[in-house]
Amino acid sequence: MSDENHDNHAPPSKEGCLTMAEVSSVERSRTRGQKSLQEIHQSDTGEWAASKDLRGHLGHLESELLFLSTLTGINIINYSMKTEDLTSTENTEKSIKKVLQRHRLSGNCHMITFQLEFQILEIQNKESLSSVITDLNIIMEPTEYSELSEFVSRAEDRRDLLMFFRSLHFFVEWCEYRKCTFEHFKVGSKVFRFKCM
Repeated sequence: MSDENHDNHAPPSKEGCLTMAEVSSVERSRTRGQKSLQEIHQSDTGEWAASKDLRGHLGHLESELLFLSTLTGINIINYSMKTEDLTSTENTEKSIKKVLQRHRLSGNCHMITFQLEFQILEIQNKESLSSVITDLNIIMEPTEYSELSEFVSRAEDRRDLLMFFRSLHFFVEWCEYRKCTFEHFKVGSKVFRFKCM
């Protein structure tokens, strides 16, 4: 029994000291690990909040796009944008920032499909921000409506996107009215002939 008590009260061996050092190291690591897990959880919570905000914002934008599509009949199917910083060191000293945006989109307006490629140059200084469309290219699938090419070339010459979309919307709207009117007269003339016989 005395041997057992002697073993219990004996000073720790080198192996025991290493083990105690390892244990304290593991405890410090565990404490750091808990802190880093808490930090990760807090950052995840922040990211989730930001993600929820982005999802809400995306949902809002999708509903606005759907509303505009319903209102105008113009559906945007694909869209991409690339930006290029054109600010030179000379302009940086003058606090002038230049950014070139290259946009590409495709869509349709009822039965007419289109593709647009355009560039916007943004110039920002201390007082103001200005944007200019520097290039506009409109690609349309061939249609039976030759009048449409006049609208397209005029919009390209003026680099006027609003004019293109407005003209396209009204052109398609009037084509629909014209089609309905001719259908009405065709049906009306058949009914009239039937009654006359």
